[in-house]
Amino acid sequence: MISAKTMGKRALAGALVGAMALSVWGCDKKQPAAGGQGEARGGQAEFVAGSEADMFTFAVAADPQTLDPGRMSGAPEGRIAFNLFEGLMMPGPTTEDLDDASELVVPGVAESFELSEDGRTYTFKLRDDAKWSNGKAVTASDFERSWRRVLTPDFPSDYQSFMWVIQNAEAFSKGEVTEWSEVGVKVIDDRTLEVTLTQPTPYFPELVAFYTFFPVPMDLVEEKGNDWTRPENIITNGPYELESYREQQDLLLKKSENYWDKANVALDQARIRIIQDTNAAVNAYRTGELHWSGTSLPVAQITGLLTHPDYMQEPMLGTYYYRINVTDEESPLTDNRVRQALAMSVDSRSLVEDTMNNLFTVANHFVPQGLPGYESPGEGITYDVARAKELLAEAGYPDGEGFPRIQLLYNVDENHKLIAEAVQSMWKRNLGIDIQLVNKEWRTYLQDVSSMNYEIARAGWIGDYNDPMTFLDMWETGNGNNNTGWSDEEYDALLNQARAERDPAQRMKLLAQAEAIVLERGPVIPVYYYTNNVLVSRFLEGFEPHNRDIHLLKYMSLPEAPAAEGTEASE
Repeated sequence: MISAKTMGKRALAGALVGAMALSVWGCDKKQPAAGGQGEARGGQAEFVAGSEADMFTFAVAADPQTLDPGRMSGAPEGRIAFNLFEGLMMPGPTTEDLDDASELVVPGVAESFELSEDGRTYTFKLRDDAKWSNGKAVTASDFERSWRRVLTPDFPSDYQSFMWVIQNAEAFSKGEVTEWSEVGVKVIDDRTLEVTLTQPTPYFPELVAFYTFFPVPMDLVEEKGNDWTRPENIITNGPYELESYREQQDLLLKKSENYWDKANVALDQARIRIIQDTNAAVNAYRTGELHWSGTSLPVAQITGLLTHPDYMQEPMLGTYYYRINVTDEESPLTDNRVRQALAMSVDSRSLVEDTMNNLFTVANHFVPQGLPGYESPGEGITYDVARAKELLAEAGYPDGEGFPRIQLLYNVDENHKLIAEAVQSMWKRNLGIDIQLVNKEWRTYLQDVSSMNYEIARAGWIGDYNDPMTFLDMWETGNGNNNTGWSDEEYDALLNQARAERDPAQRMKLLAQAEAIVLERGPVIPVYYYTNNVLVSRFLEGFEPHNRDIHLLKYMSLPEAPAAEGTEASE
């Protein structure tokens, strides 16, 4: 079953709505108990998740752009990669109520590691029984070759910079160091990998639990090129193998018989449905096609779902924001006064309370609250229409006069649409400027953002590890996730100082100074901090809150659902 602490969150969600609670399931007729349905109070039948599914099933919001861990960067891709592949370390089942950051990760291919006294050298010991899905052993060389591939100059990886904490990795990726032997990745033997960092990096164990650091079967990659990830070719080393993939329909995973921990993998198969429309995902859940909605619920439906026992809200280490392209010298967006005016005229509190029904938390900063040891700088960006008008006038556009019509890009999603329309209205009302809304499907949206073929774009960032650096290094000059053209020497210098700082408190102060710069003159407009609002079968075991929305199937099991107690139906 869902754990006691998870159930507590579900009970709290129910308490939030009190007397306004309504059953959202309507008047389903009584069905046989097979598949997990049972008789509800008052003679009505209550729906049980997954009753029409032939295996454990959940949804992702888009086709994966790639199944190559070294190339991927999106949430749908990551959800799949964490189940097909395994790194030296892996994310643990939950981030809740942990006393020590070391508990965030658990052993993966590496059964243990040792850290040198200076905090710079990690020696990973790989387990003897780690195997690829074809039965071959996973070795230290597999990691070394895979990491070298990602660090190859011009390799298309948005997360290449994550590896730059390794000695000479950045210089190698930029062609400044040409000998791989000078990079701090050494194979001692088949079961021992030594990694030397440029300076101590307290979150490095979390980094190696991220998919960019996962091994790939390099012999296959070199033989097949980009086709190595096709279902008929792909070889993986995680708890699951890819059995099939039908674009815009689904992926089918099956338990790997060669996985070292297969005895503790309870789900033999899993189907990943591709459902772009979040309303359609809710409907699929309600009609018994899903055990887990997989993606966050549309705001319009959440209020009616708050009291259902399958509703779950988990805090997220993430920020919803708008990014601004500053590469066009003819655009007013290159003027920081314009960017600040836009930011100050967005009423984030109204967006959260009115548009998003209080389901998220107002964001005045880019780094979410609650990271251990980190204190956000000042008040951040506050709603101040008078000051916004002044700044826009100073930039030469009093009351929006002469301001060109610019576009705001977002990917297809009902929640993104609601936010974009509200922001469009605020900018018109507060500044007198017109914004054209443009929505595109996920892959095209990603391509436009990556190629900087946009003016303003909606964005969301879920931290890749529990440290402010995961939110701040993306705005560094040349970072693969910057995608705005913004660059600031002082900002870059502060991040480098923080990387070299051994004192934890001083390191956090340097990071706070950097965040102040990106808020004062950067390309971002924070809107809210994420929570994850999902539907999860209350009979699913092993599904725990995780602030990065990482839920590995290997931790889950699905006993046969008992007869449902039911909820009273309402019209």
